[in-house]
Amino acid sequence: MTGGSSVASASGAEALQRLTVGVARDDADLLAAALIDLAPAGWCERAGSEGVGVELWLPVADTAACERLRVQLSEQGIAATVASVIESDEWRDGLRRHHQPIEVGGHLRVRPPWAEPRIDMLDIVIDPGMAFGTGQHATTKGCLALLLGDPGGSLLDVGCGSGVLSIAARKLGYDPVWAIDFDPLAVEATRVNARVNGVSIRIAERHADRDRLPVADVVVANITAIPVMALVAALAEPLPTQAILSGFRPVDVQRVTDVWSAKGYVLAARIDEDDWTAVRLVRT
Repeated sequence: MTGGSSVASASGAEALQRLTVGVARDDADLLAAALIDLAPAGWCERAGSEGVGVELWLPVADTAACERLRVQLSEQGIAATVASVIESDEWRDGLRRHHQPIEVGGHLRVRPPWAEPRIDMLDIVIDPGMAFGTGQHATTKGCLALLLGDPGGSLLDVGCGSGVLSIAARKLGYDPVWAIDFDPLAVEATRVNARVNGVSIRIAERHADRDRLPVADVVVANITAIPVMALVAALAEPLPTQAILSGFRPVDVQRVTDVWSAKGYVLAARIDEDDWTAVRLVRT
């Protein structure tokens, strides 16, 4: 989620607020799709008899978060109730229990700072307190797995969030790597994480729909279906030879690939997990 909150450490002293979002059961899928952009750090879903409830956490200093989220959802046609409560200090223990290391392809490991590295795997450290994604979501894991398939060349990460994909790409051997996001907080989080992980990434605040994008051999975009479809028209020539895309449901794969196929891309690989899909497209 974007806004005025500062980059915070999960192991630091900053207090958190818990936002509880409620929607009708019929709007559950719409809410999940919207939260990919609005709450990229993730959320907990709790189904009830009257509808679906979602919980997410932000710094308590972000006093406008509750109303901002309600308005953002309303703008996407989602009627939601949003409430906020201040968490006790026990949130740190809960956060540590929830955020565990993930391993991808037996080669790549994304972990929070309190987990020990494994010397036999490429190590990526992401603090969950950064609030822009930690690799836990199925879409991110799918993109990471597809990055393993054919590493090398230059790469552009559109909507970089916390920089997980950019950092992984750089450690896998992609060079140079550009990471862009329209949210200045995401740009700052990526800078911090790149520094912590000891990698050199070209990071910039850019709007994919209006700014000129860097030319790269591979483009990665873990956003949502509509911006993923719009992205192919925004890319500069020469177009990437490969595109790794996610942030959408299996039902949307055909319409996403149809748009990209008009530019000469064909489906080369697909990963489905937890009702989300990631694809790798190759330009013929």
